Amino acid sequence: MREGRLQKAMISNSNWVFCGLTVLLCASGPNLHAQTGKTTNQNSCFAIHVRLNRKLVDGPQVITLRTKQSESTASLEAGCFRVPTALLTEKAVDVIFTLPGNKIHLVAISPSFFTCPWDIDLEDKKFDRDVGLPKHARIREACVVVFHAGEPENELSQTGCRAPISP
Repeated sequence: MREGRLQKAMISNSNWVFCGLTVLLCASGPNLHAQTGKTTNQNSCFAIHVRLNRKLVDGPQVITLRTKQSESTASLEAGCFRVPTALLTEKAVDVIFTLPGNKIHLVAISPSFFTCPWDIDLEDKKFDRDVGLPKHARIREACVVVFHAGEPENELSQTGCRAPISP
């Protein structure tokens, strides 16, 4: 008899927990949808800041966004680049731009990084010790990108992404 009461009490408690979770989920559903819509709008804009030999230089005014199927350009507007919505569903996007004396070609960037500011470091002689580059990498051809999205920030080092061009 006692086991029957205990079983009924456990079933009753689990029903309350289930009902409580259902109410909580239903109540927060519209907010989750609104947040998703808000994030999508923010996904299409990001800024690029460039340092050469640890000194801030003028960043790009126009960038080229390239996938296997398409290529588009984005111009700097109010300090940020707006990315076409179609590119946000791609697996990877190449980002190409020029700076005085340099052409930068970043390969296979995740579209998830189009939501936050980027810091790109370029060096002519040597990077800080904490930068991970292959042992025989040519410093003048390397780029270090820090994506400021969340904690910890994501850092990407690429070789062969920087090429000299005549001014």
